[in-house]
Amino acid sequence: MPFFWQRTLKPDDPSQGLSLEPPMIPIPILSPEAILIILAFYAATLAWLVWTLRILFSEKTRHQLRAWRILVYTILTGMSCLTAWYHYDRQQQTAAFKTKFEPVLAENSLIGGINMPAGTKLVIETPDDFETFRKAQFPHPVRISGTDALLAERYLSAETDEEYHTTGYTPLNIRLTGLGESLENDWRCDATHPITLQTHGDGSIKAFESCIAAAGNRIENLPLPKGAQIIATDGSVFTDGFVDLDRWLIYLPDNADFRVQNKQQIEGVIRLDAERRIFTQTPR
Repeated sequence: MPFFWQRTLKPDDPSQGLSLEPPMIPIPILSPEAILIILAFYAATLAWLVWTLRILFSEKTRHQLRAWRILVYTILTGMSCLTAWYHYDRQQQTAAFKTKFEPVLAENSLIGGINMPAGTKLVIETPDDFETFRKAQFPHPVRISGTDALLAERYLSAETDEEYHTTGYTPLNIRLTGLGESLENDWRCDATHPITLQTHGDGSIKAFESCIAAAGNRIENLPLPKGAQIIATDGSVFTDGFVDLDRWLIYLPDNADFRVQNKQQIEGVIRLDAERRIFTQTPR
């Protein structure tokens, strides 16, 4: 039997698209000396806090203050102020990062072909450009294609110029997770698991790609087990370039059985043609 491979991969395969992580706040790699200095500042801050409390509540401690003790206390106070400033600066950086790359919509907006309600939490790739979102979490279900989605996640492909500077992003597909069931391409899908749809460059829906089957699907009048993975494919491709006529791959869930042509199949893959009939490999 000739070797062949499937053109469409399983939806959790990262080769289907470039899943871009959001820009991160740069954190320097600290040397052992720097770590010791930071620990010293924290220890000084703790010592200053304890000493300050004793000064406030202990008359004996106040009477024991001498010039050299006042000098040490002043040094500890300065180190404590620097430690507090460091934490304040980090909080400001984090807040600025969230404002730029994790905005929350203040009003209803049409973004990437989706009517997003106010309160939607976004993760975007370019500051102030909501069209570059890679994740959108809705405050209530939003109808997208046939799914009541609570979460939309996109695979984005980065566009670069000749000097490899990023000039934009193009969505390759979108994964929807929500409530109940969804009807996609006449398949009943479990919307509590990601439903993957191919998208056009503007983010609008192009075609169904994959989902996890809900109850109620049938193949040649046989019930398909709930939890099966349904994947659209352009056909199995052989090493000599021949493309077979299968158009659907059905990955049966673990320990599930399905009777194929009077034979019981446990787990494994079922291939279907364009009419969703059980497909056997074309003779070569």
